[in-house]
Amino acid sequence: MTATLPRVLPSPDGKPVPPPGTAEAFRAFARDLAAGRRPWTAEAAQFITAQFDQFAAHWDTTRATGRDDPVRDALARGGPMPQGPCLELGSGTGLFTPILTGAFPRVVSVVSTVA
Repeated sequence: MTATLPRVLPSPDGKPVPPPGTAEAFRAFARDLAAGRRPWTAEAAQFITAQFDQFAAHWDTTRATGRDDPVRDALARGGPMPQGPCLELGSGTGLFTPILTGAFPRVVSVVSTVA
């Protein structure tokens, strides 16, 4: 059973909206991959890499605006967070890394690449 949580924080004003069908196509791809309905092949990896490479230079300023709001909110609320290092898996463009370095004494960020 798959559940989708409702959006709690609204998107910021002026946030670009992806072209019709783009976000849905990527979500369907990811769901099929996670459920084992689609194999992860070299061709699929090259396709996804090319898509991300196309947007990488301007992603954080034009497409990812507001994506850090939930992380900032969670860290501001505090809670039972360990005082040790933080491991950031799949750091991508590093959007969240500066936020995490402000909350943890040491942050190790790992990005996955396709050779």
